[in-house]
Amino acid sequence: MQKIKGRLLYMGWFNLPWKLVTDKGEIDLWSIVNEFLTSFNGKRADHKQERDSYTLAADGSSEFQFKYIPGKCIILEKLEGFGVSNVHTYLAEALGWLSGRMVEIEIENGKRIKFATDKSEKVYGVYFGDGNSCEVPKGIEKTVCKAGQHDCCIFLHAGVGGFLCMKFNSPFARISLDRLANDDIYASRIGNCAILGRKTPQKVAEA
Repeated sequence: MQKIKGRLLYMGWFNLPWKLVTDKGEIDLWSIVNEFLTSFNGKRADHKQERDSYTLAADGSSEFQFKYIPGKCIILEKLEGFGVSNVHTYLAEALGWLSGRMVEIEIENGKRIKFATDKSEKVYGVYFGDGNSCEVPKGIEKTVCKAGQHDCCIFLHAGVGGFLCMKFNSPFARISLDRLANDDIYASRIGNCAILGRKTPQKVAEA
């Protein structure tokens, strides 16, 4: 098994290289992932995305088979009948959520690949609000997001009621990452914040 640890600076699927900054220097993660995807073609498999990880693994009992055609599709296709799960969509979103974070990657060609956050890194966490935008508590836009500074996080957005973190709003985040890759944005930093889920509405106590 190959294990790699470093800070992921992913800027979008087609914005190469996929930068991973390790203790030994910067490496292109795309070449490693592409080798895995190629080795995994045709395997019965399943995948799982969580807030802080993504796993694609072989599973002999799965009803789905992995299909990889470079530049065309990365899917899990049902062996009998109709059914498709778009691996590209889930993996790209997961990489966007993990970008900026210290990550640990485990790879067994033909068997399994897993991306997960390094639990030892302490980061600021935000909660989903309306849609998938996240409220930035007052003051945090200065201390964490670095509003108005050159190292401002690219996902900081000024909303009507205050600042929002758009890192976990995937369509918006893709645009921000693409602008960063093309040097078309003043902000320069991929923030390392984590998503904590949704806050559970507080029940009003009965009189």
